[in-house]
Amino acid sequence: MSREEDDAVALVRVYCGLASADPADRSAPAGSTLTSAVVDDAGRLLHVCEISDDPAGYARLVTLLVERSGGPSGAAIAADSDDHTITSLLSAAGRPLAIADDDSVDDFAERFADDDSVEEMQSPPAVRRAVGLARALQAGALSAVTLPAPRDLAGYKQVLAAHAALTSGRHSAAVALREVLRELYPAALRAYPDPADLIPLAVLDALPEPGMLTDAVGRGRDAAVTADAVVAQLAADGMGDADEIDEAVTALRVAISETPRRSTVNRALTSAAAETIRQAVASVRACDAGCQALVGALHARTATPTQLPGRRSADRLVEPIGEAPHAAPGAGLRAVRAVGPEPSGGRRSRPEPVGGSGAPPSPRPMAPPPVAPAPV
Repeated sequence: MSREEDDAVALVRVYCGLASADPADRSAPAGSTLTSAVVDDAGRLLHVCEISDDPAGYARLVTLLVERSGGPSGAAIAADSDDHTITSLLSAAGRPLAIADDDSVDDFAERFADDDSVEEMQSPPAVRRAVGLARALQAGALSAVTLPAPRDLAGYKQVLAAHAALTSGRHSAAVALREVLRELYPAALRAYPDPADLIPLAVLDALPEPGMLTDAVGRGRDAAVTADAVVAQLAADGMGDADEIDEAVTALRVAISETPRRSTVNRALTSAAAETIRQAVASVRACDAGCQALVGALHARTATPTQLPGRRSADRLVEPIGEAPHAAPGAGLRAVRAVGPEPSGGRRSRPEPVGGSGAPPSPRPMAPPPVAPAPV
């Protein structure tokens, strides 16, 4: 992506739709996924992906919105339910959010569908619902507002704000890395469409200047031997799969051989250029480490969430009577009335008399009858 394209993406206001494939009469189960769709001001579809309904999925969604809008709060979001973990985190973070009912979501999916796009018309229902929600926001059929934060997540607003700041900083650091590579290491941009990915970052940190591969022969070493050593070291450090790392190193070596070396980066500047690239890589990694720590804190908080009765969970509060599994005698039964004396202070606070075997209950003593006043 060129510099002009980066600037164009940063200036576009985007709208996001979140849809679940779950039926309307079921709440979102643990480990479920949501389909996210992002459109621009003209309603053009920019991105569609599936995200997990957990803090990791929330972090991925925030990263996507920052990359598409250029800021942490430059996007409005619409969802088809309010009982997801992601929607709770969005509300706690103070992001503008709109919740639509099932009938409205289905209507948006039909009304705002692009009939000229065969791929969109043949997409799964969850994708069409997510795109419809995003375009409903763009067209003004829905209005996103700041919803009250859930009480169990109200204390995590600072954590979410810090995560948004780090995500925005990570995006800026990735843009800075791209510009540094454009000037000092153009072969890296030829090899990696996104040099800020995990494996390209590790490879660039290990090989921060082209001479480490091209000049290996002059130092009496084979370039392939150097590449194999880097792959083995990165795989041992747990940076990724060995085959993927090998492909990344091979792509960089081929790009170096096909890219003419700039005369401005001479031998005197090689050390400074390598240190600059290492520091640019470290800045991206530092933001990733901070985001990972905050997401871990959120995951520990939402590991055992309390299911609140939302729009999709209200029907599950009453279990069908005929579908109960066979259980042991007495299991799963509720007493109609508690055994033992009832609490005082109610209509039935006085204990009922217990009669003998077969004997009728004795009548209760009555108060003296009222006496008429004496005549005047």
